[in-house]
Amino acid sequence: MFLSRVEINPQLNKTMWALASPQRMHAIIATSFPTALNAASRVLWRLDRLAYAQYLIVQSAVRPDFSSLIEQLGWPKSGQKWDTREYDAFLRALQPGQNWRFRLCANPVRSVKTLGERGRGKVLAYTSVDQQKDWLQSHAEGCGIALPHFDLVGRDMLKFQRKDATVTLGVAAFEGLLEVRDADALRAAMTAGIGRAKAYGCGLLTLARVGG
Repeated sequence: MFLSRVEINPQLNKTMWALASPQRMHAIIATSFPTALNAASRVLWRLDRLAYAQYLIVQSAVRPDFSSLIEQLGWPKSGQKWDTREYDAFLRALQPGQNWRFRLCANPVRSVKTLGERGRGKVLAYTSVDQQKDWLQSHAEGCGIALPHFDLVGRDMLKFQRKDATVTLGVAAFEGLLEVRDADALRAAMTAGIGRAKAYGCGLLTLARVGG
Protein backbone atom coordinates (compact mmCIF):
# COMPACT_ATOMS: atom_id res chain seq x y z
CA MET A 1 0.00 0.00 0.00
CA PHE A 2 1.02 3.58 -0.63
CA LEU A 3 -0.13 6.86 0.91
CA SER A 4 0.44 9.99 -1.15
CA ARG A 5 -0.04 13.73 -0.82
CA VAL A 6 -0.02 16.26 -3.64
CA GLU A 7 -0.89 19.95 -3.43
CA ILE A 8 -3.41 21.33 -5.89
CA ASN A 9 -3.83 24.90 -7.09
CA PRO A 10 -7.34 26.08 -6.11
CA GLN A 11 -7.00 29.25 -8.20
CA LEU A 12 -7.05 27.42 -11.52
CA ASN A 13 -10.31 27.26 -13.47
CA LYS A 14 -9.62 23.58 -14.16
CA THR A 15 -9.23 22.90 -10.44
CA MET A 16 -12.48 24.69 -9.58
CA TRP A 17 -14.20 22.72 -12.36
CA ALA A 18 -12.84 19.43 -10.98
CA LEU A 19 -13.67 20.25 -7.36
CA ALA A 20 -17.28 20.93 -8.31
CA SER A 21 -17.77 17.23 -9.10
CA PRO A 22 -16.26 14.21 -7.30
CA GLN A 23 -16.94 12.31 -10.53
CA ARG A 24 -14.53 14.60 -12.41
CA MET A 25 -11.93 14.45 -9.64
CA HIS A 26 -12.16 10.66 -9.58
CA ALA A 27 -11.50 10.56 -13.33
CA ILE A 28 -8.47 12.85 -13.03
CA ILE A 29 -7.03 10.80 -10.16
CA ALA A 30 -7.45 7.65 -12.27
CA THR A 31 -4.92 9.06 -14.78
CA SER A 32 -2.26 8.65 -12.08
CA PHE A 33 -2.44 4.86 -12.25
CA PRO A 34 -2.02 2.12 -14.88
CA THR A 35 -5.07 1.55 -17.05
CA ALA A 36 -5.03 -2.09 -15.90
CA LEU A 37 -5.82 -1.06 -12.32
CA ASN A 38 -8.84 -3.11 -11.26
CA ALA A 39 -11.51 -2.95 -8.58
CA ALA A 40 -9.42 -5.13 -6.26
CA SER A 41 -6.80 -2.36 -6.22
CA ARG A 42 -9.18 0.28 -4.88
CA VAL A 43 -7.95 3.87 -4.75
CA LEU A 44 -9.20 5.94 -1.81
CA TRP A 45 -8.83 9.70 -1.79
CA ARG A 46 -9.72 12.80 0.18
CA LEU A 47 -9.27 16.56 -0.05
CA ASP A 48 -7.61 18.21 2.95
CA ARG A 49 -6.89 21.83 3.84
CA LEU A 50 -3.82 22.88 5.81
CA ALA A 51 -3.72 26.62 6.50
CA TYR A 52 -4.09 28.16 3.03
CA ALA A 53 -2.97 25.07 1.12
CA GLN A 54 -5.22 22.38 -0.34
CA TYR A 55 -3.99 18.82 -0.69
CA LEU A 56 -5.18 15.64 -2.32
CA ILE A 57 -4.54 12.59 -0.11
CA VAL A 58 -4.53 9.26 -1.98
CA GLN A 59 -4.21 5.70 -0.69
CA SER A 60 -3.50 3.03 -3.29
CA ALA A 61 -2.16 -0.47 -3.80
CA VAL A 62 -0.05 0.79 -6.72
CA ARG A 63 2.54 3.58 -6.60
CA PRO A 64 1.01 6.62 -8.36
CA ASP A 65 2.47 9.01 -10.90
CA PHE A 66 0.85 12.41 -10.42
CA SER A 67 2.59 14.11 -13.37
CA SER A 68 -0.64 14.40 -15.36
CA LEU A 69 -2.63 15.55 -12.33
CA ILE A 70 -0.07 18.29 -11.57
CA GLU A 71 -0.16 19.35 -15.22
CA GLN A 72 -3.92 19.86 -14.89
CA LEU A 73 -4.42 21.01 -11.29
CA GLY A 74 -1.04 22.07 -9.91
CA TRP A 75 2.03 24.19 -10.71
CA PRO A 76 3.75 22.22 -13.50
CA LYS A 77 6.18 25.02 -14.46
CA SER A 78 7.59 25.08 -10.92
CA GLY A 79 8.82 21.50 -11.11
CA GLN A 80 6.28 20.51 -8.46
CA LYS A 81 6.68 17.07 -6.89
CA TRP A 82 4.51 14.94 -4.66
CA ASP A 83 5.09 12.86 -1.54
CA THR A 84 4.47 9.09 -1.64
CA ARG A 85 5.28 6.74 1.22
CA GLU A 86 5.03 2.99 1.54
CA TYR A 87 2.23 2.22 3.99
CA ASP A 88 2.44 -1.50 4.73
CA ALA A 89 4.94 -1.26 7.58
CA PHE A 90 2.78 1.34 9.32
CA LEU A 91 -0.32 -0.84 8.97
CA ARG A 92 1.51 -3.91 10.28
CA ALA A 93 2.66 -1.95 13.34
CA LEU A 94 -0.88 -1.21 14.54
CA GLN A 95 -1.52 -2.88 17.88
CA PRO A 96 -4.38 -3.02 20.41
CA GLY A 97 -4.13 -0.30 23.03
CA GLN A 98 -2.52 2.28 20.75
CA ASN A 99 -4.05 5.76 20.61
CA TRP A 100 -4.07 7.86 17.46
CA ARG A 101 -5.48 11.08 16.12
CA PHE A 102 -7.65 10.35 13.10
CA ARG A 103 -9.34 12.05 10.18
CA LEU A 104 -12.13 10.59 8.07
CA CYS A 105 -14.42 11.99 5.39
CA ALA A 106 -17.43 9.75 5.03
CA ASN A 107 -20.88 9.40 3.51
CA PRO A 108 -23.20 8.60 6.44
CA VAL A 109 -26.27 6.81 5.08
CA ARG A 110 -28.75 4.10 5.96
CA SER A 111 -30.77 1.64 3.89
CA VAL A 112 -34.54 1.65 4.35
CA LYS A 113 -36.73 -1.14 2.97
CA THR A 114 -40.46 -1.03 2.59
CA LEU A 115 -42.59 -4.00 3.57
CA GLY A 116 -41.91 -6.91 1.23
CA GLU A 117 -39.09 -5.14 -0.60
CA ARG A 118 -36.08 -7.20 -1.61
CA GLY A 119 -32.47 -6.11 -1.71
CA ARG A 120 -30.88 -3.33 0.31
CA GLY A 121 -33.74 -0.89 -0.04
CA LYS A 122 -33.53 2.84 -0.58
CA VAL A 123 -30.36 4.59 0.54
CA LEU A 124 -31.08 7.69 2.63
CA ALA A 125 -28.56 10.18 3.99
CA TYR A 126 -28.17 11.07 7.63
CA THR A 127 -28.41 14.85 7.64
CA SER A 128 -28.20 16.07 11.25
CA VAL A 129 -25.02 16.40 13.29
CA ASP A 130 -26.23 13.89 15.89
CA GLN A 131 -27.23 11.36 13.23
CA GLN A 132 -23.87 11.62 11.49
CA LYS A 133 -21.92 11.27 14.74
CA ASP A 134 -24.07 8.29 15.75
CA TRP A 135 -23.35 6.73 12.35
CA LEU A 136 -19.62 6.85 13.01
CA GLN A 137 -20.02 5.46 16.52
CA SER A 138 -22.09 2.58 15.12
CA HIS A 139 -19.20 1.65 12.80
CA ALA A 140 -16.46 1.87 15.44
CA GLU A 141 -16.63 -1.69 16.78
CA GLY A 142 -16.65 -3.22 13.31
CA CYS A 143 -13.58 -1.15 12.44
CA GLY A 144 -11.75 -2.42 15.53
CA ILE A 145 -11.66 0.92 17.34
CA ALA A 146 -13.12 2.87 20.23
CA LEU A 147 -13.78 6.60 19.91
CA PRO A 148 -13.16 8.36 23.23
CA HIS A 149 -13.45 11.79 21.60
CA PHE A 150 -14.20 13.12 18.14
CA ASP A 151 -15.86 16.08 16.44
CA LEU A 152 -17.72 16.67 13.22
CA VAL A 153 -15.50 19.33 11.63
CA GLY A 154 -17.12 19.70 8.22
CA ARG A 155 -20.39 18.94 6.48
CA ASP A 156 -21.47 19.36 2.87
CA MET A 157 -24.15 18.24 0.44
CA LEU A 158 -22.80 17.78 -3.07
CA LYS A 159 -24.77 17.47 -6.30
CA PHE A 160 -23.11 16.41 -9.53
CA GLN A 161 -23.81 14.56 -12.75
CA ARG A 162 -22.93 10.95 -13.39
CA LYS A 163 -23.84 10.03 -16.93
CA ASP A 164 -27.48 11.10 -17.24
CA ALA A 165 -28.27 11.05 -13.52
CA THR A 166 -27.87 13.64 -10.76
CA VAL A 167 -26.04 12.28 -7.74
CA THR A 168 -26.61 13.85 -4.31
CA LEU A 169 -23.87 13.07 -1.82
CA GLY A 170 -23.78 14.01 1.85
CA VAL A 171 -20.22 14.29 3.16
CA ALA A 172 -19.17 14.54 6.80
CA ALA A 173 -15.60 15.16 7.98
CA PHE A 174 -14.63 13.74 11.37
CA GLU A 175 -11.52 14.35 13.47
CA GLY A 176 -10.62 13.11 16.93
CA LEU A 177 -8.97 10.39 18.97
CA LEU A 178 -9.31 6.64 18.58
CA GLU A 179 -8.06 3.64 20.50
CA VAL A 180 -7.13 0.45 18.66
CA ARG A 181 -9.14 -2.52 19.94
CA ASP A 182 -8.74 -5.03 17.09
CA ALA A 183 -5.73 -4.29 14.89
CA ASP A 184 -6.73 -6.72 12.12
CA ALA A 185 -10.19 -5.17 11.84
CA LEU A 186 -8.69 -1.69 11.76
CA ARG A 187 -6.23 -2.66 9.02
CA ALA A 188 -9.10 -4.10 6.98
CA ALA A 189 -11.17 -0.94 7.43
CA MET A 190 -8.28 1.33 6.49
CA THR A 191 -7.43 -0.74 3.43
CA ALA A 192 -10.99 -1.12 2.11
CA GLY A 193 -12.36 2.24 3.25
CA ILE A 194 -15.30 2.99 5.54
CA GLY A 195 -18.85 3.41 4.31
CA ARG A 196 -20.10 4.20 0.82
CA ALA A 197 -19.10 6.61 -1.99
CA LYS A 198 -15.44 5.59 -1.86
CA ALA A 199 -14.88 6.61 -5.48
CA TYR A 200 -16.05 10.12 -4.59
CA GLY A 201 -13.62 11.11 -1.85
CA CYS A 202 -15.21 9.24 1.07
CA GLY A 203 -14.02 6.38 3.27
CA LEU A 204 -10.30 7.15 3.68
CA LEU A 205 -9.27 6.92 7.36
CA THR A 206 -5.83 8.31 8.19
CA LEU A 207 -3.96 8.27 11.49
CA ALA A 208 -1.42 10.58 13.10
CA ARG A 209 0.49 10.41 16.35
CA VAL A 210 -1.16 11.97 19.37
CA GLY A 211 0.61 15.25 20.07
CA GLY A 212 2.56 14.94 16.82
